[in-house]
Amino acid sequence: IISIAIILIGLVFILFRSINKIDKKDIKGIKELNEKLDEYYMKMWDSSKFISSYSYFTKYNGEEVKISDIEESLDYIFPKELNDTSFHFLKPKDLKPFLNDKISNEDQEILTVYTAIPIEEGVFISSKYDEGGLLSNEEYKNLVMSQSWVHGDIKNPIPDDIEYKEIVKATIEKDSVLKDGNVKHLAHDDKYGIIVMSSKVDPAYIKQYALEKNKDKGWKIIVEDLETVDSRIFVNYAYTDFELGLLPKYEISEYKNISSKLDSVINQLKSSGDLDNSEKPIYSCTAGNFTYIEYESGLKTLLYKQSKGTTDIFEVDNFKTALSKMIELEKNAPIFILNFK
Repeated sequence: IISIAIILIGLVFILFRSINKIDKKDIKGIKELNEKLDEYYMKMWDSSKFISSYSYFTKYNGEEVKISDIEESLDYIFPKELNDTSFHFLKPKDLKPFLNDKISNEDQEILTVYTAIPIEEGVFISSKYDEGGLLSNEEYKNLVMSQSWVHGDIKNPIPDDIEYKEIVKATIEKDSVLKDGNVKHLAHDDKYGIIVMSSKVDPAYIKQYALEKNKDKGWKIIVEDLETVDSRIFVNYAYTDFELGLLPKYEISEYKNISSKLDSVINQLKSSGDLDNSEKPIYSCTAGNFTYIEYESGLKTLLYKQSKGTTDIFEVDNFKTALSKMIELEKNAPIFILNFK
């Protein structure tokens, strides 16, 4: 709640910050500004991985793009009367209700960079591809708020909660392989949800979905295969009002060595005397530098491969202890390898 309050306060500050308004007839270089903004977007995407944050053109790290960023990147200086320009990252369809025929009918779903120049009558918004037009201050505020990420409190329900059951049900309906599987992460607000879940048969079979709640029809999958991509980028580009705080800290796609076939690891542990020969694994999964194994006897072990090549072995009493140890060792550890039951 405190975080949401801070975001909203910051948003109000952005919307109503003190600016030197100019008259529309004095706007110079707007065409070139739009072209330079698009050039900056194309040049810097790989390194900045831009997202749309409350409609604002934002770097992956959360910093809003400023005109000085474009000037520095392109070695170009804009007229000083454009210094108060804001930049937005929007789908053309989101501007249609405000500017209609001033917005291209092509590629309505493709995120586009827009300039927003404050003038006496309101805010003039346009892009390299759209003529754009004038929005009143009230319309401009409504445009930004239509892209708000806030849809109620973020919740992490437990298995007995109705929302938990409904989200899991929708997930299994999408992929029956996940029936009776292991939920690694589940979070939702009043509009959207995220789930990470693995198969009961193969813990390395992990899926990540984004869902949307419909008042009448319940939860439905809206973005799939998030385990194969940068989930922040993929979800944001599909639904710009999606609260990215629902996502887990880790990115599954960063790990190419996810596996549950660990016979060689277990045999090595037995050969070295670190594991009794009678132990039989019932759950195992590895990713990155971590390996987690549970045995019929109730023994649970967490293995961590050090940068120098040695492996540390930790005996843990439950997944919570293992989770704490993993986060202690690596900030955004692949905790999805754990058995959360």
